[in-house]
Amino acid sequence: MLPDGASLALAVSGGLDSLAMAFLVAEYNRSVATPLELRVLHVALDAGGETEGLPVSVRRWLSSRGLEVVEVKPRLEASQELPLRCFACARARRQTLLEAAEAHGMTHVALGHHADDVVETWLMSLMYTGTAEVIPPVRSYFGGAVHLVRPLYELKRGELARLARLAEAPQLGASCSADRETKRERVRGSLRALGRDQALVRRQLYWAAVREMARHEIETEDRGEEGDRG
Repeated sequence: MLPDGASLALAVSGGLDSLAMAFLVAEYNRSVATPLELRVLHVALDAGGETEGLPVSVRRWLSSRGLEVVEVKPRLEASQELPLRCFACARARRQTLLEAAEAHGMTHVALGHHADDVVETWLMSLMYTGTAEVIPPVRSYFGGAVHLVRPLYELKRGELARLARLAEAPQLGASCSADRETKRERVRGSLRALGRDQALVRRQLYWAAVREMARHEIETEDRGEEGDRG
């Protein structure tokens, strides 16, 4: 995912997924001859609007691993109504992170999305919009100046939770004030209702989403080649 000379901004929300990612990247950095230039970015935003930032316990835990936090003021439109819907909040966070990364001279931004997020987001897209939108593992912005990467793409939520506990990461519960009232939580509830079949269904849906993403990329490349020939 990262070429030589890359610099990486870790997007940390304070949830276990992003803390597990921070732990993995910090440990990787300690084991290589040429460590990555790292910076932790936290956008102080949830559905209720701007927040006070990461708790002291999280900042101390990150600092103990050589990771210092940069708090970033969220980029919100003056006319934005609160509470924010998930899509609007995610878009504001992403835009803020990308702009902050560019301002700090970082080439890559890492998000903590994992395989279960891929499944849930794909189902949300199908169920609520009728489209097959898949979270990509890599995407470029600002003409390729900044790349958004998801290094946990193939890992499961449970695996990351166990890793975070082993790393003694602070466990703060939901990182969003609206976490129990979202479409994503309703999708999770539908999957949990499958009981023993949930693991199998999640695995099948994950690979179906990956195949859909690959098919879309091939079709996009084919259209580009046809345009070039024209």
